[in-house]
Amino acid sequence: MHRSNWPLLDGRTRPLKLKEWGDLAVMDPDAGKPPRGRGFLAAEKDWLHIDAGSALENPIITLYAGDDPGAESGWDEVEEITVLSTTGFLALCDSGYEPLRKENLATAGVGPYLIRVHASDRSSDDKRPRFLIQVIPGERTGAEPEPPSVTIEEAAGPLLVRTSFEQPDAWARLLRTLEEGSEHYDSLTVIDNPAYAGFTPARIQARIGRDDEDWPDSTLVLIADERALASTELPLLAVDNLPDDDDAQFRITLAAAGSFVVNMELANTSFGEWGSGVDTDGVYRGEHY
Repeated sequence: MHRSNWPLLDGRTRPLKLKEWGDLAVMDPDAGKPPRGRGFLAAEKDWLHIDAGSALENPIITLYAGDDPGAESGWDEVEEITVLSTTGFLALCDSGYEPLRKENLATAGVGPYLIRVHASDRSSDDKRPRFLIQVIPGERTGAEPEPPSVTIEEAAGPLLVRTSFEQPDAWARLLRTLEEGSEHYDSLTVIDNPAYAGFTPARIQARIGRDDEDWPDSTLVLIADERALASTELPLLAVDNLPDDDDAQFRITLAAAGSFVVNMELANTSFGEWGSGVDTDGVYRGEHY
């Protein structure tokens, strides 16, 4: 996308009105996959997704980029999150990831930005939703900060949770394998957050969100613990999180895990069927697509 002549929006407010209703994003329109997290705000490098709610009216949006204008009161919700811009370009986009206005919000170029989002009437059918989005440059230290980590509470679908942080080379190899076999691992949400170091399966299960009917957001969990990362096969611990199921946990090599995730997502096989196929050391090594 050609945008070299897009001006910076520096310390100004400007109300915007959407032509089409949907969620919002502050992002580089050429960025890759959207954030995997859920909630009001979810972020990755070059991308912030804003849940615009369920109201049917087009929202009124005010943007402010530049120096920190300070928090404002009188809103139903106020949340903030850090987004790392690797390209020095951020724009307000609609639900189709098309820019709503040709103004660059990354006023300080490449680096971190604190994005503070205020919202009112996100889910009021009889009121027009309102948003105030403040894009504030963070400190530039010369070192690239880590992007925000997805948390278990924000995730849905099959999970891969890292609980051991003593084998960075093995973890890097695991991630490379996921990227190379992306068609088989696309549905996995990776939780790489030191806050979960040493977590047991039960503690992980307790942190998984549930809907109004108490159904878990994730029914399948793979855990990259110390044992998994210490082996060349990367035997992940597989945990069944379906309510009322008591299938025993087992380990599955990373090479076989893609087939496992795909078939479990399609409900072609049950968790117990896979568990019954483990070798004498408790590790499943087969594959079937």
